Amino acid sequence: AWEGLWRPGLTASLIRELLYSGCTKGLYPLARDAVSPSDREPGLGHRALAAALTGFGGSLFANGPDVVKVRLFAEPGRYPGFLSAGREIARTEGFVHGLLTRGVSASAPRGAAIAIGEVTTYDHTKATLRKYWPGANDQNADGRRREPFSLHVVTSLITGVVATTVAAPFDTLKSCVMADDGGRFPRGFPDALSHIVKTEGPAALYRGWWPAYCRLGPHAILTFPLLEQVRAALGLAYF
Repeated sequence: AWEGLWRPGLTASLIRELLYSGCTKGLYPLARDAVSPSDREPGLGHRALAAALTGFGGSLFANGPDVVKVRLFAEPGRYPGFLSAGREIARTEGFVHGLLTRGVSASAPRGAAIAIGEVTTYDHTKATLRKYWPGANDQNADGRRREPFSLHVVTSLITGVVATTVAAPFDTLKSCVMADDGGRFPRGFPDALSHIVKTEGPAALYRGWWPAYCRLGPHAILTFPLLEQVRAALGLAYF
């Protein structure tokens, strides 16, 4: 089980997630405040724009580890580990073209889409539910708003479903492009999209939805409530 399910791509997955989620969730509140009017609550459009910007940037930043991760998943026996895979890809395909920009035409829009589906959904759904949630409008002794842990968990459950559905087509295309060495899909995202739709139909873009939810669902349930508790412990406003 360890060799087949956990070990391939584990290091690459951790590094990629650290870079992508660090940018997306760490910078989102700043981006949201920057694009929103200062005299009223951010709207859905402001939240979506902030999430798209941070998700797009996070994907660019994490593209190299993402390529290595996909290759390790596709051919786990070919590379001894993360560093050796990165070196071989850089040597045979080029550091810039093989790692930094390989599949970025699919990964960057995917990063923006999943950030909208995940971060925007969480933020907007929580703001909507908070109006009706018992105890969500109470204040602490220091004047900061209180939010029940149950609100964060329920919002995360909704977020996992939406994020998986939004990201599924981009996940399929990203995996096809990043696993390719440039011979099958020379133009990247457009070639992969055209090939899948023509040969398998549009429904094939949602292939693997359930495994994707088994990843993104628990990820959302763990990430957002934990993020909220860490921000509260540090004296920061809720996400």
